[in-house]
Amino acid sequence: MKAYSANEVQTAWQLFISEGTILHQSIEKNIAESWIRSRGAAPSTGHRHQLPNRMLQARLAKNLALLSIARPVMKDMSELEGQDFIVLADQDGYILDVTGDADSYELLGLRFTEGDIGTNAIGTALATGSACIVRGFEHYAAYYHGCHGAAVPIRDVQNDILGLLGVYNVSNPLPENILHFLKLGVRVIENQMEYKSEQSQMIHVYHNTCSSIIDFFQDGVFVVDAQDNIINVNQSALKILGYANRDLLIGEFLGNILTGGRDLLARLLSSNPNEFVRTFSLQGAEKEVPCAMVRRRVTRNPDGTQQTVLGFMPAAYQSASDEGYNFAGTYGDDTSGLNSLAGHSEKWNGIKKLILKAARVSSNVLIEGESGTGKELAARAIHEESGLQGPFIAINCGAIPKELLQSELFGYEDGAFTGARKGGGIGKLEQGDGGTVFLDEIGEMPYDMQVNLLRFLQDKMITRIGGTVPRKVEVRIIAATNRRLKAEVGAGRFREDLFYRLNVISIELPALRERKLDIPPLARHFIQTLCRQFERDILSISDAAMQALCEYDWPGNARELHNVIENAVVFTEGPLITEDLLPSYIKEKLPRNSANPAADTRMAAAAVEERSGSSTDGQAAGTRRIRNTESDKENIIRLLNEYEGNISQVARAMGAARSTIYRKIKNYQIEL
Repeated sequence: MKAYSANEVQTAWQLFISEGTILHQSIEKNIAESWIRSRGAAPSTGHRHQLPNRMLQARLAKNLALLSIARPVMKDMSELEGQDFIVLADQDGYILDVTGDADSYELLGLRFTEGDIGTNAIGTALATGSACIVRGFEHYAAYYHGCHGAAVPIRDVQNDILGLLGVYNVSNPLPENILHFLKLGVRVIENQMEYKSEQSQMIHVYHNTCSSIIDFFQDGVFVVDAQDNIINVNQSALKILGYANRDLLIGEFLGNILTGGRDLLARLLSSNPNEFVRTFSLQGAEKEVPCAMVRRRVTRNPDGTQQTVLGFMPAAYQSASDEGYNFAGTYGDDTSGLNSLAGHSEKWNGIKKLILKAARVSSNVLIEGESGTGKELAARAIHEESGLQGPFIAINCGAIPKELLQSELFGYEDGAFTGARKGGGIGKLEQGDGGTVFLDEIGEMPYDMQVNLLRFLQDKMITRIGGTVPRKVEVRIIAATNRRLKAEVGAGRFREDLFYRLNVISIELPALRERKLDIPPLARHFIQTLCRQFERDILSISDAAMQALCEYDWPGNARELHNVIENAVVFTEGPLITEDLLPSYIKEKLPRNSANPAADTRMAAAAVEERSGSSTDGQAAGTRRIRNTESDKENIIRLLNEYEGNISQVARAMGAARSTIYRKIKNYQIEL
């Protein structure tokens, strides 16, 4: 193939742009054909179409399989010299991923088609369906005349284009063997995609076979994956819960349909095989269904991943032999142990599993996390799940004056110091004998006091101030801090030997902004708890108010959310918490182009009023139902458009289960 000089190509480009004439002797045929296709693009600017972040995230989710396979290949390729960065584009020309030069990350979400910017490696490879190199002045847009790029389509087993792999240099020419280099990378990606496809087909056959088997069981059966998402369900379960088909439940997080008990999902899944678990409620298609879990079995899929089979029956069908088990109330009435830790995100479920593991041993625990993340709740959950018979004693090391801290911890004898109580006083460590002592803000403990605590951790013996008789105390120590204790050790403010004594089991609580999926269940948990505390009917919360809560970053974490909810519960006069009751800095997070929040609030309030049976006017109630339905339908349509049909995103935005959204889509006859 003839090599054309930069001057030749530049002259040909200028003539084509000014007169539309092609100098075939100065450019390659595929470039000339691309220029002709590119006549609608602007040759003098670098105008490019870029996706907003939410739409980019939707595309990334849609192409997750391709991304997961391509990223390691791109990383290996980027370590070789000869290119500035490597890109992955989808079948529409949008850049999904970039490796290499950090400045290149501004390309994410840009669309590189011939229709947008004319001749370019990705767009031309996409238009022709074949490998392509575009050098310097061969680019149609002058903005890219300093660039050199190459791209190769990635195809599936049906030979359809899945995406494109490309390399770019901002100024220097690409190596001569660049297409061979790219094709090798594409071949690796395609081979792995084909393997994954075959594996997926095998698993599909496996699940179909499993469906036939579990349909023979009279009890309801859920099959969940390692993330506790439902991957299969039998016909008995569908009949018990009133669902028409499996698709309404498959893919749903199991905690979403555990009404009043999703925070005890970890306890359900950690029960012994064939052990009866006390009653709980599952959210059916039309109503809640009291059930009891009757079996649990962990198995493996053909690809090696874990799945758990859970059998359940309606609570009404329990036999007389089951009466020895404690079926006292529902999980929603229990705020102890793990149930106090509302939330079901992947990070929070991981924390709950750590808590259960920590509860089974007597080792010291160090809990780290920002203020308000729930460190004391986590410590209490460890204590309550451990089965220790002694008390849970909490002491804030940062709130007690240095002079009093030793007497607070170790106690004192009669007359030990001026002002000492007659008869002496028992210390917190001694009070906690047989139980747990929670040392909050351990990083604030004075350095000289740390020596005394270290000595106690070594021999579990205390001697009261002013006393001479040592006492043996069996107590479990859980410490917590909002500081990075390891950094405090490095700075000389915390003893290294004490750090390692405390940090036997380490739990780091995530900030609320890092687990935003937990905001809706956490908010509802606070609403229910506070309403019971204030002896008022349980309130609902409007979609707009919940959306604002989910958009806010919560620097004060769960404690700040609790305070906001408490304020709303106190000042709410009707049955619904609306966005008007939220602080202004949270309301600002509501999108300006959202549907009329006041209308949504009125309709939601009307719906709550109907459910509570407070309306006696049939005609008025019917009008409210119609208006509420219209508002609900419009809200779902708006969210479907915003999230490009992603049902999970819509359900998350509305604070509802996916099955609920599917049911509403069907009832409202909304076209997807």
